[in-house]
Amino acid sequence: MKKNFLSDIKVENSLYVYNEYSLEQDSSFLEEKVTFFLYDGYAPTKVIPPSLPLKDSFFNAPLYGENEKGEVEKIDSESNKQKEYKKTAAYLVSKQAVTTWNSENMLEHYFPSEQITKKYDLSSFGKTLYTELAKWNFSSFQELVTFCDIWGLPTGVNASEFSVTVNDVNVLWMPLDEFYRKLDDYQKTFSIFKSLHTNDFSELTISPSNSKKPMRENARLKLIEKIGEKNIFSYKLTANNNIVTPTSMFKGLFEAAFFFLTLSIYSNAEMRICENCGHLYEVTHKRQRFCSVLPGRKRSSCEMAYNNRLKKEKKLRKKN
Repeated sequence: MKKNFLSDIKVENSLYVYNEYSLEQDSSFLEEKVTFFLYDGYAPTKVIPPSLPLKDSFFNAPLYGENEKGEVEKIDSESNKQKEYKKTAAYLVSKQAVTTWNSENMLEHYFPSEQITKKYDLSSFGKTLYTELAKWNFSSFQELVTFCDIWGLPTGVNASEFSVTVNDVNVLWMPLDEFYRKLDDYQKTFSIFKSLHTNDFSELTISPSNSKKPMRENARLKLIEKIGEKNIFSYKLTANNNIVTPTSMFKGLFEAAFFFLTLSIYSNAEMRICENCGHLYEVTHKRQRFCSVLPGRKRSSCEMAYNNRLKKEKKLRKKN
């Protein structure tokens, strides 16, 4: 991997993953409540009154529903078709991060009986994140919740917005409309990146801007253009032994994913196709054949799925 100016940025961000997420149809989960934003799984960094103006901006978020085929689609608010869907939702909420004030049980809120979050470091999993975010389909609510069980909420309202704390990304609730818009933008950008590595331009969702240039050159220019549009990260300067070090400060997974995607582009990172799922991944060791290990896991999920499939096929051959 070629070193470049992005290589010197110190990635310190940790991301919070909650144990339980709920789908909500509207922002009533915030109404008439004093909301606690729990930091580090133990105590609130801030108490936000129910009159918080920020929540008003989310009242009119579009509803999404799961149809009879189990697919997620946006519901036309004017047609009032909510009853036709098995589930309807406008938000995904970290239930244990948003709780009500109860004076009789105050100590429970300040000192939960158990740690309600887990964390992972982007420095360890950032190179996995940017390919995984492009890989998932998110065509059902269950798939979205499963992803968040591993990675946390990708975007939305962050606890750090209410305090002057550290770099940690602690997203408490996520408007689904915002998520699907950002996902579409990111996956379109990644599709160009993938086409350049596989030399397959048949699935590009973004048309080349200059028909006179070769397809590969058009794709490369389009990718650079898309990356250039992004404010990939903000940063702080930290003094350590009189040395000033640029440090990343991401607000969510999409910012982080664009950063590691950009780092991969400018460092000419080695990419391969997973032998199990067929998706692109960044190589972290020379003998790697599958997508990298996910947060909270000890082995690659794709490697385990591949080996299990081989075992089943071997048993079938023995029976026949």
